[in-house]
Amino acid sequence: MDLLTRFDFLNPEVMRNPYPYFAEMREKAPLHYDAKLQAHVLTRYEDVSYVTKNPALFSSVDVRIAGKHQKERSQDTGLEGVDSLLTTDPPVHSRLRGKVNRSFTPKQISAMEPRVRELSRELVAEMTASNEFEFMSGLASPLPVTIIAEMLGVDTSRRRDFKRWSDAIANSGNASLTGKTPEDVVRNAKEMLAYMTEVAEARRREPRGDLISLLVQEVEGQEALTPPEVNSFAILLLLAGNETTTNLLGNALTALIRNPEAYEWLRNDPTQAACAAVCEETLRYDSPVITVVRRTTQEVELSGGKVPANTTLFASVSAANHDPRKFPNPERFDPRRDTTGLMSFGHGIHFCLGAPLARLEAPVALQELMARAPRLGFSPRQPEHIDYGASFALRGPRVLWLQKN
Repeated sequence: MDLLTRFDFLNPEVMRNPYPYFAEMREKAPLHYDAKLQAHVLTRYEDVSYVTKNPALFSSVDVRIAGKHQKERSQDTGLEGVDSLLTTDPPVHSRLRGKVNRSFTPKQISAMEPRVRELSRELVAEMTASNEFEFMSGLASPLPVTIIAEMLGVDTSRRRDFKRWSDAIANSGNASLTGKTPEDVVRNAKEMLAYMTEVAEARRREPRGDLISLLVQEVEGQEALTPPEVNSFAILLLLAGNETTTNLLGNALTALIRNPEAYEWLRNDPTQAACAAVCEETLRYDSPVITVVRRTTQEVELSGGKVPANTTLFASVSAANHDPRKFPNPERFDPRRDTTGLMSFGHGIHFCLGAPLARLEAPVALQELMARAPRLGFSPRQPEHIDYGASFALRGPRVLWLQKN
């Protein structure tokens, strides 16, 4: 059985290393049809770039996966079927994005570096007090989710709840496609909605200097977001805070340990610039985001042929990042390479809102880790095959046991 026949986004064995499958698609089936998801998978850089840069041709609205509309899938998991930045086009997208952009300017993000470094240092010191430790729960998860919680203005002491909620919601997309949604997913979604609704109402009554206060108040002629919109945005940020940066850090450590030459290069120059270069190459080499999903608004031509209107496309940014037409020798992990044009954060109006924050957090965390534990390897407790789960959207180790060498 060839790789194309065996490919399945929902199979953990396949998603442990999807890159050989993507390579086969790029060469033999650049417009690969996935019958289970009722969608075409795009793997060539030129196609993925074209899709992400042209929202008029490739809409984020009314997308169906496995025959289910986005709002149907949300309702299956107990989430309100409300529009979000990920599921809207202009002008709705422009209104939502405009409301929050001011909190994610380069100046605003840069001002957060002292807090990110302070928290990174605390978490690294606590985690590395033992010779052996679990990296994802010790640093990769609590750092970004705590920072996002502080930005939102919610109780950071509940970060374990945020972790549980965001994990459940991140996995809910797959759950809704594979049959009945597990009860724990629905329960966690409802818990989070209830909590965020309570916080939003409190900020309406007594605004503070946090992001939720900004969202629920009319500011400079921009109308306040509705309660469901606030919930949707909070969910999006918690997912971004707990999943994207978390996966980036987990994938970076995995890549460094598996590529001793790159790891030694970093040890010889553990500056923030070098750590940033490692993170940028990790974004290309093992992207924390696998795909973005779009719907064609008219017939379009892509590599492999014409695609009718109202066709669902899975544009694989991680596959595009491995296209040798764009990045020579793509299977080599090389922090010194030019990663200009990497697709991990998307392009255009849907460029990831949290990209500047991820690009601050991950290098700072890696630099603090290098200062305390410059030589790490996999612990005997770490299974040989890393568990990445099965997701068409996100990719990162579920658990990563490391030890100091």
